[in-house]
Amino acid sequence: MDCVFCAIAERRLPAHCLYEDDDFIVLLDIFPMRPAHVLIVSRRHAPFLRDLPPALAERLLPLAERVAAALRQAGYGGQGINLLINDGPDANQHVPHLHLHLIPRRPGDLSALLWRLLTRFLPLGRKRIEARLQDDADRLRLILAKEN
Repeated sequence: MDCVFCAIAERRLPAHCLYEDDDFIVLLDIFPMRPAHVLIVSRRHAPFLRDLPPALAERLLPLAERVAAALRQAGYGGQGINLLINDGPDANQHVPHLHLHLIPRRPGDLSALLWRLLTRFLPLGRKRIEARLQDDADRLRLILAKEN
């Protein structure tokens, strides 16, 4: 079975990629829980956190800090961002490839977050979501590119 994140890393599948280096790609989640829901994905296939080589694991949180700063600069998650790793299928990991979610939050968004959790894989409003993903990707790419 082909891994969707490996295919994205190898450019065999499209994605709203915001940043990439030799070890990680940063992209927008196509089923976002909140606006500007970002994933940091290891280029190396690692189903569980324990499978990520220590040198890469050491780079993951500093990269997450950089992406979180870009999100805040773009106006997302100014007062909070959830960082989440679903480590294994029993932890609700849908793609068996390590990825860290950054989910920007705002005051009072819990009901919308819960609704999105229940409906995130339904095709409702897909065109609107795709348009928002493109806008978010453009804004965040510019910010991340300036930091290099």
